[in-house]
Amino acid sequence: MRRFVAAVAAGVLVQAAVLATFRALPPHHPSTATTAFRVVAVGVLGGYVAAKLAVRRRERAALAAGASAGVGVAVAFWWAVLYGDTVGVFHHLHYALATAGVPSRLIRDVPRVVVAAAALLVAAAFALGGRLGGWAATAAPD
Repeated sequence: MRRFVAAVAAGVLVQAAVLATFRALPPHHPSTATTAFRVVAVGVLGGYVAAKLAVRRRERAALAAGASAGVGVAVAFWWAVLYGDTVGVFHHLHYALATAGVPSRLIRDVPRVVVAAAALLVAAAFALGGRLGGWAATAAPD
């Protein structure tokens, strides 16, 4: 069990390190597709690392790493949009949400629901990336 938790933690740390580099990116606004690709790619990296370090249940470790980082980023994104200042990857996610074409009436009437739905998509994208990274790690010969 310790090895599984350590593998998941290592995957999450890799994802956190990669996300920290987004802070150093130029302050331009990437397209929604670019932001989605980056989020899934970060999940893939974390899932791959977690799966490679896990002895058993490699794909579960990869999915757990992607989902753990995804939930953390989603909660932080939800808080940053509603209460804080968006910087780094949160700024890119906020721009993607702002340009998503959500009706302004919906944003005005139920902003928490709109942001929660966007945060759920972010968490799902990380989990999907983790799953893909786990698949890549287990499909490759050791």
